[in-house]
Amino acid sequence: MKIKSNKDLNSSVEMAFSSYVKSCMTFMSRNFFKLHDQEMHRIESLEVLKEGALRQLNVEHNDFAIIDEKESLFKVVPTLSPFEKRLLFLKFHEEKPDREVAKLLGVSRQAITKSKNKLLKKIKDSLDS
Repeated sequence: MKIKSNKDLNSSVEMAFSSYVKSCMTFMSRNFFKLHDQEMHRIESLEVLKEGALRQLNVEHNDFAIIDEKESLFKVVPTLSPFEKRLLFLKFHEEKPDREVAKLLGVSRQAITKSKNKLLKKIKDSLDS
């Protein structure tokens, strides 16, 4: 194909250049938004990981608190009477209702409620000191 004038040549070059720039801009914008979406997903993933790590730290911290509480309870249990130990075991380990604990220990349900409250206060006072 023969170009007739400089004006036609400039017009052809300008059209080719415009087409090239347009295709580059289209590709770059697609690539930009793809990278943007990937980065946003990565940031969201990091936030989830950070929250998970904080939750795990809290769980580990709570595990140490539970261990400390268990150690403190192990110090308190030997100071309890046999009746209090049995009541503690049946009520909180076996998770039996007051009526059943009363039947097993041969006392009234009201006596179990009163003994349980007294026992919990005694344990609380021992743990606080």
